Amino acid sequence: MPRIPRKNMEGASFFHIMVQGINKEYIFNTAKEKNKYLDLILKNKEEIQMIAYCVMGNHAHFLVKTDDIKKLQIWMAKSNTSYAIYYNKSHNRVGYVFKGRYKIQPIKNDKHFYCCVEYIHLNPVKANICREKTEYKFSSYQKEYNGDEQKINQKITYLLNNFMEQSYNEKEEFDFLEEDDYDKKKICEQTIQKFLKDKNINKDELKEKKDYLTELVKILRDRNGISYRIMAEYIGIGRETLRKYKYKK
Repeated sequence: MPRIPRKNMEGASFFHIMVQGINKEYIFNTAKEKNKYLDLILKNKEEIQMIAYCVMGNHAHFLVKTDDIKKLQIWMAKSNTSYAIYYNKSHNRVGYVFKGRYKIQPIKNDKHFYCCVEYIHLNPVKANICREKTEYKFSSYQKEYNGDEQKINQKITYLLNNFMEQSYNEKEEFDFLEEDDYDKKKICEQTIQKFLKDKNINKDELKEKKDYLTELVKILRDRNGISYRIMAEYIGIGRETLRKYKYKK
């Protein structure tokens, strides 16, 4: 595993973690499997503080706080190994279950923290599994916070009291750990097609209609977490130009 850059906040650090099924396989197919993985993750966390989580079909996201990266490594190894044994036994199979160990990303500042919580809870909405965050049963939004935004904000505020606040631009955006580009490209393509159909225009006309383009870029970025690189590929406009549309009034 590569060396992990860390942002220390008076002895504690916040990290966004993602695990994914081998070969994009759906390793959390059923409610029973999702709950089993969550049980292992929450049971083994010991001194790891869980802030937000979401278990999807072929991947899962976690936002955690820890004062020792080694504890995090032990926690993930124990949880993933236990789940792999369970999954292989249940499906009468052998071999790897997860794609590598996991991906990890240090949280940079307060804004990054808030955005990460929202990104994790919006995963099932972006994947068109449900319309609202409250409808998904396998995320902390429902299980831990009961869909109460005030409760989430209170916990975040409490946790960030000792966070070493970094300066940032109001327009600063963050790229989060994602499943493979294939999934994001599929969501991007479907969203653009629906938008064009709803507006009754084609892609060439879209490029000439700045208001529509601004609206579409905001939908792709804010609701679906699509990178400007992927947008550019499907819309046919440079990523830096698209980035400017995000902030047009």
